[in-house]
Amino acid sequence: MLLEKLALPEKLISVLRSEGIEKLNPPQIAAVKKGLLERKNLVVASPTASGKTLIAEIAILKNFLEGRKSIYLVPLKALASEKFTEFKKYKKMGMKVGVATGDLDSSDGWLGRSDLIIASNEKMDSLLRHNSTWVKDISLIVSDEVHVINDPSRGPTLEIVLTQLAGMTNSQILALSATIQNADEIANWLNAGLVKSDYRPVKLNKGVMYPDESGHIIEFGRKKSKITADNESDIDLCIDTIKKEKQSLVFTSTRRSAEKSAERIGEKTKILLNQGERQKLKKLAKNIESALPSPTKQCRRLAKIVEGGAAFHHAGLMPTQRKLIEDSFRAGLLRTISSTPTLAFGMNLPAYRVLIKDVKRFSQGYGAAFIPVMEIHQMMGRAGRPKYDKEGEAILLAKAQTEAKILWDKYVQGEAEEVYSKLGVERALRVYTLSLIASEFVRTKTELKEFFTRTFFANQYGDIEKIEGKLERVLKELESYKFIIIGEKGEFISKDFMPAFQLSQSTPLKATKIGKRVSELYIDPISANLILTVMSDEDTNIHNLMTICQCDEMKPLLNPRKAEYEELEVQLAHNDMEAPDIWDVEYEDFLSSFKTALLLQDWIDEAGEDKILERYNVTPGELYNKTSRAEWMLYAASELALIINVRDIANNLNKTKLQIKYGVREELLKLVALKGIGRVRARKLYREGIKSAKDITIVDETTLAKILGPKIAKEVKAAAQ
Repeated sequence: MLLEKLALPEKLISVLRSEGIEKLNPPQIAAVKKGLLERKNLVVASPTASGKTLIAEIAILKNFLEGRKSIYLVPLKALASEKFTEFKKYKKMGMKVGVATGDLDSSDGWLGRSDLIIASNEKMDSLLRHNSTWVKDISLIVSDEVHVINDPSRGPTLEIVLTQLAGMTNSQILALSATIQNADEIANWLNAGLVKSDYRPVKLNKGVMYPDESGHIIEFGRKKSKITADNESDIDLCIDTIKKEKQSLVFTSTRRSAEKSAERIGEKTKILLNQGERQKLKKLAKNIESALPSPTKQCRRLAKIVEGGAAFHHAGLMPTQRKLIEDSFRAGLLRTISSTPTLAFGMNLPAYRVLIKDVKRFSQGYGAAFIPVMEIHQMMGRAGRPKYDKEGEAILLAKAQTEAKILWDKYVQGEAEEVYSKLGVERALRVYTLSLIASEFVRTKTELKEFFTRTFFANQYGDIEKIEGKLERVLKELESYKFIIIGEKGEFISKDFMPAFQLSQSTPLKATKIGKRVSELYIDPISANLILTVMSDEDTNIHNLMTICQCDEMKPLLNPRKAEYEELEVQLAHNDMEAPDIWDVEYEDFLSSFKTALLLQDWIDEAGEDKILERYNVTPGELYNKTSRAEWMLYAASELALIINVRDIANNLNKTKLQIKYGVREELLKLVALKGIGRVRARKLYREGIKSAKDITIVDETTLAKILGPKIAKEVKAAAQ
């Protein structure tokens, strides 16, 4: 439908036209008709690439033109960066666009000057804990990928954030979702209209492929096609795709299988490249390999695969490597990416064909189980590029015709599962009960109960009876940690069982000074209590690292093999630590924490990424994630030490934090603090007797150039002045 036929403000039509938009598609029209421009709450549930983002943009633009502030919430940092890049185009019309995903211990007052704020759900939660004053000015909340509320780790955060924002602002809420079975429940919770559509601008053909005597058979319902079986099914399908001058995404269940898949495909598809492509890919491969000062075995393997026009993509890569792969795929240079399912969520990285190799996932304690239909549909949704294709293909790879029938019935014909609240998990209740009390969003037990009755959990189950007992236990626990005070003078709650909310419903709830700081630091109260309990004058790095590695925030930990137990026991004795008895149920967890602490100690001792990969089988991307989490937890521990006024311990923890940040021993800290000097250059300077900024200012530039090279020497000299 043309823009003129809709009741859109003329200025909004002008802005949309400047972006090349002349008409809206069915879900966009339905959203307008259901009150998008009248500030009505809406849940839009439609397939990938169906234009949900434009619906949000229309609401954001109208909000901006009326002088109002909008916030765009996303589940992933990478998605926030992508949306920021996408929405920067509106700066030309005067819109101030800000993005916030990082520091979780800041109120970020500068965001108040932005008209549109793009934030991760976790960052928004942190801003609410810090009582950011500009939050009250928000009048439009866009929640992208709202079905993430079903995720046990991320869902409770989004649910709490939306419940809080709805209670403290007079905002229009626009929730965007993939097609889910019970979108009406989310709409009912948010008091929103529902726009549900199967529309896609690019037709999606869903099918299964299996081998027979004559080749690979692909079935799209009644339609069948065949390709020659020269190799394994995924390789032949990727070759066929390249011959069509199109691209493929291959989804596997594990990082290892993604790497193996990319390697096998790249070996066969490189012969299809022309000379110009080979040269460009060689340059890309060089950039990927040099993402680290010392390339690891994984870096070199990825670079070699990339030269063949293929790549693998997973969380074990460095962020710079992932971005190079994503950008090169969007540009059409890379023809095939083999990835874990994480690439299916949110990122705008479509391909003509999506191949799904694995439909089962292994999990500890449960074994191999079928991947949920909703996740498979998310992967399938990557097929079909709106700007390039009229149709896309999503193909499940089966080992035989009998398996193909099972996959067809379950994933092609099957409907996505319903979304369920995960707020009833006790850890989530503990974390968010403290945050609500600490931010003074609730001040009594009545208000706490009323808050939880407004959540999706209560809406879905009719009331909060199922969690009232848990809330009572959480309050007892927080009081026992001295993080909250219950009652005017701190009425102690008996540890014995009592019915939920036995005390007066008007009983005041107040966070202590340390409880408020725990909430602001964005850590689990149990972790905070553990840190405070084991905190001591022991000033070794390994002790500090062992402390944080026993916190849930550091999971997943490294699992030691049985053959390593003896060596780990020796290391424990060497570091004057004592493990639980071997029959103790905590023994294995303790060794896992200790092995992870040893990994971090090796990083501090300046072991390179290649050595860590060889010794611990931890990839650069995994190492980056672990050191980032360790840095945050050490910062939190240092802040807790300051609160209880043990400055020597705080200083020691802060020193270990800086060593983790830079990956250096203590003597290099003064050097790595200077711009342009990393761990490798710092060690070179130290060996030459240059140990501080003062030494750099004294030494002549010629001597410095011999150590670092002329260009770097000049930059370092300037930084030290």
